[in-house]
Amino acid sequence: MAAPHASAEGERPDDVTASHYDVLGLDPSILDSSTANPSMMIKRAYRRALLRHHPDKSSSTKNSLSCSPTSGQITATYSVDQISRAFAVLSSPTQRAAYDSSLTLSLSQYSPGKARFRTGVENVDLDDLPFDDNEARWYRSCRCGNDRGYSFDEDDLIEVETEGVLMVGCQDCSLWLSVHFAVMEDQEISNAKS
Repeated sequence: MAAPHASAEGERPDDVTASHYDVLGLDPSILDSSTANPSMMIKRAYRRALLRHHPDKSSSTKNSLSCSPTSGQITATYSVDQISRAFAVLSSPTQRAAYDSSLTLSLSQYSPGKARFRTGVENVDLDDLPFDDNEARWYRSCRCGNDRGYSFDEDDLIEVETEGVLMVGCQDCSLWLSVHFAVMEDQEISNAKS
């Protein structure tokens, strides 16, 4: 997936792979709090990472760590595949939400209560959410004040039906809703009714 991440004070150990944010040189909190368009920031970071880690411009080998003799800083070199994968995940809001959720969980294992990446996530069951028949969408109000801050439709659920969890970001703030659901086949539905 990605090259090993050099450990620094308060960061993850060496045996943990770098996050997609590390590969692109982004800070997730800046993407969530910035007034600028996150997709443009991700695109710029993707282009910078491609130039920074281009094989013709870099003397380091693929997936390696190097140490600058002057600054003493440890830098990782990533492949084009790693950079492209990071861009693909972070540029898709649905994939990014799911990735952020898994990243938050994995980081909390290394420094409980002091994870570098934090985001507000509330867990709910799909059956507990109101459904708007006119728009054919589920919705929920967010504590930021938007009455329909979280909104999604059946197509969003179909995209993640194998996981059984849909991450939905608020339209007005950086909070997330983790919607848990189970897919029932037609035969299971008829058996449940009888």
